Amino acid sequence: METVSFVILHYGDWKTTDTCVQSILKMEHQERIRLVIVDNDIQKSGRERKEFAVFYEGDPRISVLTIRENGGFSYANNQGYRYAREELESSYIIILNNDIEFPQRDFLKRLDESRGRYLCHILGPDIVRAGAGEHQNPMDVRLRTAEEARYTVRMNRLALAVYPAVYPLLRRKLKKEQEKKLRRKKEEEKFYQEIQENIVPFGACLVFTPDFVEKEELAFVPETRFFYEEYILAYRCQKKKYRIVYDPSLKVLHENGASTRKTYRNEKKRIKFMMERTKEAAEIYLEMITGG
Repeated sequence: METVSFVILHYGDWKTTDTCVQSILKMEHQERIRLVIVDNDIQKSGRERKEFAVFYEGDPRISVLTIRENGGFSYANNQGYRYAREELESSYIIILNNDIEFPQRDFLKRLDESRGRYLCHILGPDIVRAGAGEHQNPMDVRLRTAEEARYTVRMNRLALAVYPAVYPLLRRKLKKEQEKKLRRKKEEEKFYQEIQENIVPFGACLVFTPDFVEKEELAFVPETRFFYEEYILAYRCQKKKYRIVYDPSLKVLHENGASTRKTYRNEKKRIKFMMERTKEAAEIYLEMITGG
């Protein structure tokens, strides 16, 4: 029996995480399912984190890993991936944000069918933004070029140097970009109904198949604290000739950015955080693809 571990990155909101957990526990074939909740909320008190872990103690399918080091998104998910691979010996490992829900009770059956049909290393499901109906996967159909990464680093560095002055402009620019992106995705609805290969998968929900898990000790190498994980993963797979497939028969719902919004309620601070992490991650990606 091939077991499936769902590695859930918990951050910010307990209720959001439990909604995700309950949607998994409604699936068929529960005997195959394991849940690894990675508590990455290092800002919470020790008492609160202990209460969170104790809440799930009664269910043998659920393990809670409490992260102490502020290593970021990749680091925390790698701890969950390693635990699922080495301790639970899971065949499939699904890494997901805590604001993901699974509406398909037969998700595991669909997963087996998809893997058997496409013989791939990573599967990307159709990730639909709850309420808006926006399709978020694939994240991109190609890798970022070195020049695009350099541009991101330059512009973010410049904007951060004069951030208080440029914040109003950035806020308007981001809003316009989001509106433009949503319009384009609605126009390309047919694209999201078709199988796509060798794309850049959206990191809110990534399915690592046994073909990947057997060979790779970690999901994300090198690690970034936030952003660019998908491009680095896609580049790594390209170099190793691993196959990535987007399969719309697998569907999940995403409450986009729920944890980040609740942690950074001040939008000015949230945008600055995103720019800082994007700059750092783009630098790592650039070094990776250029060799230095």
